[in-house]
Amino acid sequence: MLERLTIRDLSVIERAEIPFAPGLNTLTGETGAGKSLLVQAASLLVGEKADGDAVRHGADAAIVEGEFRLEGESARRVGTLFAEWGLEFDGETVIVRREVTGAGRSRASVNQSPVTLAALKRLGEALADLHGQHEHQSLLKPEAGLLTLDRLASLDGDRTRFAETLAAWREAGADLERLEVSLATFAERSDYLRHAARELDEATLVAGEEEDLARDAARLAHADRLRELAGLALARLGEDDPAAGDQLAAAERALDQAASLDPGLGDLLPPLREARIAAEETARSLARYLDGLEADPAALERIEARRDLIARLTRKYRRPVPELLAWQVQIGEELATGEDATGALERARERVAAAAKTMTTAGRGLSRKRAAAAEEWGRRVTRELKPLGLDHARIEFSVESAEGEAGRFGPHGFDRVELLFGANPGEPLRPLAKIASGGELSRVMLGLKSVLQGQDRVDLLIFDEVDSGIGGAVAQAVGERLRRLSRHRQIVCVTHLPMIAALASHHLVVTKHVASGRTAARVDSVAGEARIAELARMLAGDQASPTTRRQARELLDAAARP
Repeated sequence: MLERLTIRDLSVIERAEIPFAPGLNTLTGETGAGKSLLVQAASLLVGEKADGDAVRHGADAAIVEGEFRLEGESARRVGTLFAEWGLEFDGETVIVRREVTGAGRSRASVNQSPVTLAALKRLGEALADLHGQHEHQSLLKPEAGLLTLDRLASLDGDRTRFAETLAAWREAGADLERLEVSLATFAERSDYLRHAARELDEATLVAGEEEDLARDAARLAHADRLRELAGLALARLGEDDPAAGDQLAAAERALDQAASLDPGLGDLLPPLREARIAAEETARSLARYLDGLEADPAALERIEARRDLIARLTRKYRRPVPELLAWQVQIGEELATGEDATGALERARERVAAAAKTMTTAGRGLSRKRAAAAEEWGRRVTRELKPLGLDHARIEFSVESAEGEAGRFGPHGFDRVELLFGANPGEPLRPLAKIASGGELSRVMLGLKSVLQGQDRVDLLIFDEVDSGIGGAVAQAVGERLRRLSRHRQIVCVTHLPMIAALASHHLVVTKHVASGRTAARVDSVAGEARIAELARMLAGDQASPTTRRQARELLDAAARP
């Protein structure tokens, strides 16, 4: 849910910090007071296009910040996104900030980390759903009909499984194409591959061998000098008079006796003892080294020949030894495949056919479920429209299969699903996105959300214009559905109808005033007498009277009844 919305220098709003509550939040105010600016601010937080004209005159930029508190499915979806982006997430708090300059450029951050607009849009889909203004309508997106039908019929899992089978089929097809290309040139390459394989087999390369050979070559090439230096070190440690080892042993005995007189010297004994032991061990190691060290021109010649062979192979095939070893395996596989071209092609084609069969079975199953669901859910959503003032409206889900047209279907399945809408009897149904007004779209979405209820994965729904052109019983029905939805989701609704505003658990009022020659809007939470006064204004405008105040109280009393 959205807990707090902070706005600075957005059109007529200079500064505002707006708290929101769980349940149904309503925004009211006189026409032109700036109610739609709050919806615009929210749209910026979910990645909608920024408009530099919205920046308050005289300000460098408009800033909008929203603090969201998430749980359940929304928290899991956002957690997945944050893990993908490498952002910190405590499991519930998301702070989104958007800054828009007068030139229309914008910057966005999430939990103080900069993000792209594309990333913000993805996050916005998990945070909120905005309904009312055409550019915010999720129902207008090309995939809206399909995704809505799948959500209604709980087919998201089936769609995911189809996407997996489609990916497997495409991968098998790509493997077949690569094999065909490889076999087409195999005849030309086979002599080269066999020669390379023979050379590498004969070379018996070993990973890390180059470093060992370089070390052995250096030791043999400098054997005389190494003997001289190692012998000098051994003499200093154990053979000279006095030898370093003997001197350390004498020092240790003397210090041991001194420590018996002054225990404070005891702390110096361990490091001295370790130095004496290290000197003795080093002397023994040097002695062994000298015993095995001898000039061996023949061995040096063999090592250098081996190094030359390795260098020649790495130059010839333009690969270091680790890559030569991997290539050697690949050559073997390619030669085996080429020599069994018919069998390899047959097996690859069988894999493609099996993957295609699995994909087709999954796709047809998904299509059958959609066709059945389209008829059922079209009727159910249509029934929801009548109480919302769309007496003769109809909704249908048109399901058209593109099976067999590989270029026309994707991970969502074989089907193209379109939402068809008709507001008047006798008129043919047409795509909802092309004919519905803003108010109709909002009420259609409200109807969809009403039948979805607990299935919806977005915690915050924002409605603007949902009560456009309605009143009386229809307005009451719209309000009741909003309140019913608010039991499962947080709802923010811009309204001009008092019977809807009275149903809210949290009522916000937008007012506009002039100070120092500048127009500014402010947003306040109202309760008690202030809320009664606002409802009375909505009922009678500036002519509010004791009668309208009584009516306002009656609306609140009625709303309080279960």
